[in-house]
Amino acid sequence: MTTDTLAPTGPNAAGVRWDLAPLVDGAQEARRRMQAALERSRAFESAYRGALATITADGLAEALAELAVLDNELSRVSSYAHLRESVDVTDEENRDLSAFIDRSLVEAGNALRFFELEWMALDEVRAVELADSPQVAADRHHLIGMRRFAPYMLSEPEERMLAEREPAATSAWQTLFSRITSTLEVAFDAGDGPEPHTIDRLLAHVRDPGRDLRRRALEALYEGLDPHADTLSHVYDTLVADRLAMDRLRGHEDPMDRTHLRNELDRAVVDTMMDAVEANYGLAQRWFRAKAGILGLDRLELWDQYAPIGAGRGVDFPEARRLIDTSFGRFSPRIAEIAGGFFTERRVDAEPRTGKRGGAFCASVAQDASPYVLMNFTDRMDDVMTLAHELGHGMHFTLAASRQTALSVHTGLALAEVPSTFAELLTFDHLMGTETDPATRRALICERVEGSFATVFRQTVLARYEQRAYGIRAEGQTLTADRLSEIWLDRNRAYYGDSVGLPEGYRLGWSYIPHFISTRFYTYAYVFAHLVTLALYSRYRAEGAPFAERYMAFLAAGGSAAPADLLRPLGVDLDDPACWEPGFAEMTRMVEAAEAG
Repeated sequence: MTTDTLAPTGPNAAGVRWDLAPLVDGAQEARRRMQAALERSRAFESAYRGALATITADGLAEALAELAVLDNELSRVSSYAHLRESVDVTDEENRDLSAFIDRSLVEAGNALRFFELEWMALDEVRAVELADSPQVAADRHHLIGMRRFAPYMLSEPEERMLAEREPAATSAWQTLFSRITSTLEVAFDAGDGPEPHTIDRLLAHVRDPGRDLRRRALEALYEGLDPHADTLSHVYDTLVADRLAMDRLRGHEDPMDRTHLRNELDRAVVDTMMDAVEANYGLAQRWFRAKAGILGLDRLELWDQYAPIGAGRGVDFPEARRLIDTSFGRFSPRIAEIAGGFFTERRVDAEPRTGKRGGAFCASVAQDASPYVLMNFTDRMDDVMTLAHELGHGMHFTLAASRQTALSVHTGLALAEVPSTFAELLTFDHLMGTETDPATRRALICERVEGSFATVFRQTVLARYEQRAYGIRAEGQTLTADRLSEIWLDRNRAYYGDSVGLPEGYRLGWSYIPHFISTRFYTYAYVFAHLVTLALYSRYRAEGAPFAERYMAFLAAGGSAAPADLLRPLGVDLDDPACWEPGFAEMTRMVEAAEAG
């Protein structure tokens, strides 16, 4: 095991880069292992094609065990390739490896697809009888869950054809988007002379105390994006058109349906949630007006939205580690141990640099491998929350992998965001309990309010933007940059009302958001998770250790049950429209605390 120390890393987590060697020993080894996994997938097809109609429970258990091995190996090798590319999208070897891996995954998927199709074709009574067998108890939900996609599956030759076209029809456009946005640099003077600024570095300035700097940084961002607007809109238009075509072929009535199926959430639950969020937009507008008064402004402009209140101090990477270790340890020594492993085993890449993907994520990698975190640390308190968020995913992946099979370890997107949001709240509570500087404390509570708004309200804005974009494309209108800009401004005006001024350049605010490109309607998962987590955290404060025990069991359960069933023991009933109210009550409490100073 590779170990490190808490020695200072320098500004912006300089030198904090991950070590991928424990996953796969280089590109050539990745190619060899992927080829071996592909051959094993073909052998599985030869052994089991046509067998499900008469398979026994023991035979099904053996097949699932082999599928789990294959899934694990394919996940490990493909994760390695894509993690390499995420830190340098310009490297030719990384791009070539990713292209090879993506192609091989299509071939493996084609070899294994028959199993899912044959399982879906089984008579319902027979399928339930097999799924209820004790031999496959660990994967029962996986088996039952597969069948919810049955009405939308095509014939096997058609599914093969669609999978074959995936790299060119989808992945190539996503790669183009990533290359444009990750390599975009704008010469910007933040006070020490003009320097190349990435998108993430420019966005980091919107939290600077200097109003002029905030304004200039946003203007520079939009000026830098403007030459690429037509290309980025074409990328999105192509992907949306393709997704809608696939929906028509499969018989989906609504472009959100596939996301709902993956998340195992009823459309009515999501619709009720989003309606509840929009009904509470006034809470956000109340805060924006209050913040304008605190800052001595008649009205906030967009570049003031995240202006710091109070002189919140900076946080370097070593201190961020210590804060997270302590805050997690107060809840459970086990999750503190899990988080510590990311650092000691060099499974974090936090240093911002050109060619590296923006944003942050935690890659689960595989059931028999440890997860990895990518972020761009810029020495701000907000980065501590981002790191805690991604490590929350990591604790979920780690605990679920210890109890579930490779086929049942993962939850849908919406539920997957609960542990990450909960981890943020643990860190925030610790900071509020230990920070003695009044200005920093006020900055923390204001940032928490604004973080909740960005997650609940803004992500709903993004989902509504997507709904309108898909609706326009379904009507036969091309998603040009101008049309996307109109939709973007319309949805944002509904949120901000007259409490925040929106500059002309903000019309391009849609253009660099990766979730629109990678996974449609991803963003409502954040809304769901945040509102659910606020309700869960209020229970933790009330119950303490007994709740922590149930919560750890929830994490270890992974994707072994539907979200409604996993949340019910924690006191959340998704069928009750009032289940969202505790989240808004908690946000109201935070706003009142921020207003009081």
